Amino acid sequence: MSNQHNPIVRNDIVSGHAIRSVVAIDEPEHHRARALGDLTSALPSPEALAIHGAVAGRIITTPDFHPGKPVPVGLVADIENAVIPHLIGNDIGCGMRMIVLDGIREDELVPDLEGQLRHVFFQGGRDIALTGRDRHAALRDGVPGLLESLAGKRQGLLARLDLASAWADVASTSDDGCFRSDAIDPDFTDYAAPDDRHRHDAILGTIGGGNHFVEFGVVERIVDGGFARIAGLKPQSVVIVVHSGSLDFGQRIGTAVRERARQNGAVAVDDRIVSEARHASHYRRYMNGHANAANAAFVNRFLIGLAAVEALARTIGRPVAHRLVYDAPHNTVWQTGNTVRHRKGACPARGPGRIRGSPYEWSGEPVILPGSMGDGTWLLRGLGATEGLESSAHGAGRRLSRQEARGAKTTLAGLRVVGPVDTASAAIRGRPDILAELQGRLKEEAPAAYRPIDQVVDPMVATGLVAPVARIRPVLTVKG
Repeated sequence: MSNQHNPIVRNDIVSGHAIRSVVAIDEPEHHRARALGDLTSALPSPEALAIHGAVAGRIITTPDFHPGKPVPVGLVADIENAVIPHLIGNDIGCGMRMIVLDGIREDELVPDLEGQLRHVFFQGGRDIALTGRDRHAALRDGVPGLLESLAGKRQGLLARLDLASAWADVASTSDDGCFRSDAIDPDFTDYAAPDDRHRHDAILGTIGGGNHFVEFGVVERIVDGGFARIAGLKPQSVVIVVHSGSLDFGQRIGTAVRERARQNGAVAVDDRIVSEARHASHYRRYMNGHANAANAAFVNRFLIGLAAVEALARTIGRPVAHRLVYDAPHNTVWQTGNTVRHRKGACPARGPGRIRGSPYEWSGEPVILPGSMGDGTWLLRGLGATEGLESSAHGAGRRLSRQEARGAKTTLAGLRVVGPVDTASAAIRGRPDILAELQGRLKEEAPAAYRPIDQVVDPMVATGLVAPVARIRPVLTVKG
């Protein structure tokens, strides 16, 4: 049964908390019930929070709300006086980046590009050389820290970086591409030990797995011409959309905070809750490590974008000018005063006047919302709705689990997908076991596994969370 005829906005009580939800069109009740069940397990009760001196503020879910362990995706929660690390999980800083390419036509995205992308992302062709000082600056101060460090000697891909353009793009990045940190987390000491020796980085600039991707697309429709002009988008503009996160950095911070909580008797009542006042050192260690990981994610997407542009430049035999439309995380915590806003699979969508110094200061924050590989991406404009905690869905949202998607009947025809393995090679064509596994992984991310994107966008437009700007049609997707 679907809730097609039910109100778009639903209100529930979960674990003693009031939850406001904007619901996707035609959302099956059983699917939403499963996600609410996961949320029941994920949210500490008001009594558990009170023991730690914490209080839950407003909690909402977005239209891409779907089951997830230990926390469903599409959640925004304000917590006073504490952070709950598991509410955002290990992929700290995961987010979206959109780049518009100047003077590039769709017909230049030729088949040879697929080989170049495979070489760059999966066969050692990224050529990202960083010094220890570069790594230290990236984790400590994000994209601005890295750019400042790169003012000296550079090698490889970064030797071809236009630093002036990169600095200009910082203004089009959420939080200026930097979460404040006091130091490098001790777990990253070896990685970020300051020295001047260039080494090829094995982590930063990689896409990761799951639903992370790099996609080349074309602007097929513009709804808000004024905002599109600020973003540098025109009809038929070619764009690159990047979805990736903090890789090993977030994984380590998320795992370590749980290990320390279990060892700390002061948080034994509910080790998911870390109080700013009562567990001060534990809190500071997590928030600082979180900032390091979020900064790594900003830098990771920055480097992925450069590598994707480089692959196209090698394909067409000339440099490719580009500019950033926007970059923002959707798996992160933000602290303002005593309030920690947790976003798990939810984009910031602040309204006019809220992001000072940005090209979008008086128009609203860009929201990059991808659908499935066959459904494309919407660029939206945040309206700063307080009832929605200035947030938006971060994607179309799964309607089938990965295992369900593998067993579903679906067509993958017409999709241009680049993965680590070239399925057209003679060696792979003779390996049906490998081909079957690759086909299964592709089905996990196929269009049938996700909601149609407009079923998520339309309710947010109707409830005043966002306004539509432009729709991007996918042409070619790179998957890890």
